[in-house]
Amino acid sequence: MNPRTNIVQVAALLVAARTVVADPARWCAYPHALDANGHRCEGRANSAACWGALGALDRAAADADASHDVFLETRRQVNQASVRVADRWTGTAWVLDYGAAHSMTVAIFDEAIRAMPRLEAPDAADILTIARTLIARPDRWAQGAIALDRKGRALTTFDGGCRFCAAGAVGLSAEVLGADDAARRRIGPAVDRAGRLLDCAAFKLGAFESYIGLNEHDTHVNVLAMFDHALGMARADAAPGPEASRP
Repeated sequence: MNPRTNIVQVAALLVAARTVVADPARWCAYPHALDANGHRCEGRANSAACWGALGALDRAAADADASHDVFLETRRQVNQASVRVADRWTGTAWVLDYGAAHSMTVAIFDEAIRAMPRLEAPDAADILTIARTLIARPDRWAQGAIALDRKGRALTTFDGGCRFCAAGAVGLSAEVLGADDAARRRIGPAVDRAGRLLDCAAFKLGAFESYIGLNEHDTHVNVLAMFDHALGMARADAAPGPEASRP
């Protein structure tokens, strides 16, 4: 796997896993996952109802069809982030308080996302890959707002978001890939391109004028199909032509 793909897939797993554990009702202190009866299970299991940090990564890896190497690299970055967060933690001792343990888990993912490697020039496919992984499951997808908090309340920013619409997922992906203001300015054309490809896919799949319209008036299954169609076009655009592939 080339380094670019590795960076994008690691970012996708971190963002999706962070979204899983952001809601205390979907989080557990056990590192992996628990089903609705409190029995231990794998994070990617359909029976999982709440996730710890490793289980959330496993769930995200399954959603992204990520390789084991990508999973291991993401886990390594989370482990390193956990050491940094623990070293400077000044809140309630997390081993003694369930709420503090949840807050620390979210802080670890925030730190891992802050410190992760970033691409010099992300393209539309990079943005679409992360966004698609973020909303791969219905419980991370939203309609009616760019983001919803854990109580289903509409948000105007990504902070506190546990579920995202297609536009919110694209916006959050761009924010994650842009480490600073200069990087966010450079990423602008790629964000615009991702939006145009999604609009094209929305029209082809359901005659919607925009991808926002399809998100609001169609099913989660078709939203994912729209992302898959847009990703196919983005990757075709990025593939070298016959001239470029000649030695």
